[in-house]
Amino acid sequence: MNEWINSSGRVILLLMFFPFMLIQMSCIFDSPSAIPGYPSRVDFSIPFESVGTPSMCECTCVQDLALVIAGNNIVLVDIAYGDMLSVLDVGVEIRDLGDTDVEGYGYVLTDSLLHPVDLVGEHLDPPLNIGSGAKFISISGVDNTAWIVHENDCLTKVDLLTHEVFGIPSKLLADCQGIAADQNGDVIFLAGGSRRVIAAFDTETWIEIGSCSVQGDVISLFPGPPGFTCALVEGSNELWFIKNENCDLYKMITFPVVPTTAASMPDGSYAYAACDNIGMIIVAESGQIEHRTNEFGHPQSIDLSSDGQRAVICSAEYETVYILIK
Repeated sequence: MNEWINSSGRVILLLMFFPFMLIQMSCIFDSPSAIPGYPSRVDFSIPFESVGTPSMCECTCVQDLALVIAGNNIVLVDIAYGDMLSVLDVGVEIRDLGDTDVEGYGYVLTDSLLHPVDLVGEHLDPPLNIGSGAKFISISGVDNTAWIVHENDCLTKVDLLTHEVFGIPSKLLADCQGIAADQNGDVIFLAGGSRRVIAAFDTETWIEIGSCSVQGDVISLFPGPPGFTCALVEGSNELWFIKNENCDLYKMITFPVVPTTAASMPDGSYAYAACDNIGMIIVAESGQIEHRTNEFGHPQSIDLSSDGQRAVICSAEYETVYILIK
């Protein structure tokens, strides 16, 4: 008799918990796929027809804000909500865009002026005269310094807090094709077309601390993950990661063809690139192609937010800026 009662009790308990077990199994089999480690899904498409063709973009350290260059305009974009916040007309051709912001300001370079962009007030402050023929800029965010290369290969240093401008007496590299500064301001990298090198210089002594040989022109030179500088080189289908401390080539992420522009995730785990006849491609550190799309045409510029949660894509072909999320 007791055995029959115990057996019946077990059956009742099983019947009670069976629906719960089915729900749990359903949750396992119906669980969504894992979120990728990189932004690839379009969250917002922002038309730029009324403003100008988007050609350059930089995500700022100010949360959820990007600067986009369109013609003579600087456009502040809220990348969290897909809003075009302000359109600021500089009035002349924009040569380059600062690769980071300092104390709530972004910086835009024209021929002879450095324009501070108040990211909070959404306006332009009076420009700083830095001498004619300016063509490239890089910013040391911790050191509050802008480094500017001119067409005659001279180098200018700007203290972004005091607005003092200093000329560096010696020309470091001829036919300069790009500049990238580490965040502490201790080292700057210059790409020299005549020497076919990417060289690093100590900003206290101006002694060259190392160099990497390149087989062609340097397409792009920009700050990478902490401790690294990234480069795209003509004839090479890789994104180079160069150590800031000694200018050693640390690693490369390989693309199917030579890119025209590229960007790195903040930790260097994935690289984005625009490639002819492909569109945009995302490649893992291992070289595995993770994502490719021609939805944006051939992007002119790509950048990632500092937390790696969003990507900004400038499409000149479609006159649109795209915000991607994971």
